[in-house]
Amino acid sequence: MSMNVIEAAESIIAKGNDVEIRRKGDGYIVIEIKRKIKYPPKE
Repeated sequence: MSMNVIEAAESIIAKGNDVEIRRKGDGYIVIEIKRKIKYPPKE
């Protein structure tokens, strides 16, 4: 893995989101996963 992939993943994690790294061809793609709660849980 190149340093560009690692730096991109670290910056996403620093923002508080999840990261998914996939292989594509000879390289990698970095996917930022954002999840938002639409309905709060009932208490």
